[in-house]
Amino acid sequence: MSRRNETSTPGNGPLRTCTGCRERAPRSALVRLVLDTAAQRVVVDPGRDAPGRGAWLHPSQECLDLALKRRALPRALRAAGPVDTGGLGGWFGQHDPREASDAPREH
Repeated sequence: MSRRNETSTPGNGPLRTCTGCRERAPRSALVRLVLDTAAQRVVVDPGRDAPGRGAWLHPSQECLDLALKRRALPRALRAAGPVDTGGLGGWFGQHDPREASDAPREH
């Protein structure tokens, strides 16, 4: 029997739920965030294989903003207290595919 979060669609791999917008998407389309317990800060897990509990987000500033507004990251990561999310804005600003597609193209 398959676990709920391991449910997949053909060819897309396992599905995860975005902590920001709450939409389900293939794991390959989401970014994994983990808690650096030593510093009590949330960091991006680029290899998607860091130990510990992870939270998944679309790589967009909009989903990050929704997750922060809802205070969903500490809950998803089961953090004991407040966590530092200040470093995430820079990463999401650089890797947001919507930002890149809105940029003017050079001819």
